[in-house]
Amino acid sequence: MNIKINRATAAPVLAEFLGTAILVMMALVLSETTGVPYFIGTSVAVTLGLIYVFFGKLSGGYFNPALTIAVWTTRKIGTLRGVSYIAAQMLGGVGAWQLYQYFTNHHLVAKSTPYSTTMLIAEAVGAMVLAMGFTAIYAKTLDTITSAVTYGASFFVGILIAATATAAYLNPATSLALRNFNVVYVLGPIIGAIIGANLYMYMFGDKSSNKK
Repeated sequence: MNIKINRATAAPVLAEFLGTAILVMMALVLSETTGVPYFIGTSVAVTLGLIYVFFGKLSGGYFNPALTIAVWTTRKIGTLRGVSYIAAQMLGGVGAWQLYQYFTNHHLVAKSTPYSTTMLIAEAVGAMVLAMGFTAIYAKTLDTITSAVTYGASFFVGILIAATATAAYLNPATSLALRNFNVVYVLGPIIGAIIGANLYMYMFGDKSSNKK
């Protein structure tokens, strides 16, 4: 298989890397300085909407491996692009983590979160709401500003729901950067996002495949 790397191929992947890094950096700063879910949720939701305006038209504006996997299951993104996006998103999370440590001269200690079905379900439900909002952007072909508001608002609602039982990351790249990378914060968002994206497409989406 001959894969040509040019601006059209590389720019969307770079956009996912940069967007995820910005999003995760904001989550890191807020999580390490405040523990108020409403403030964190609002701030990160605004950041998510902003970076969607920056990069949404270029890459689709995923910035989250769980959403990438979910959209892949709806056949709206190709396998190669999906894998490259996930790699870029995880690297973006690692980059934000390392940059945060460099800026603050503070080493983030790995956290240990025991498995809890309640926490797993909470992450899944929060991610399901997020994925439904994200999928609505494409199913309804919303304009950029409306898409950004929808995306940010769905994240805000999702994070507040999940925060009743968990740290409410809803994003494996964020959980990796915050040193809390475990089954609850990885599998929960993926399961929830898959359910949310497919449920929304079943109800409102078309039946055609539109892989990019």
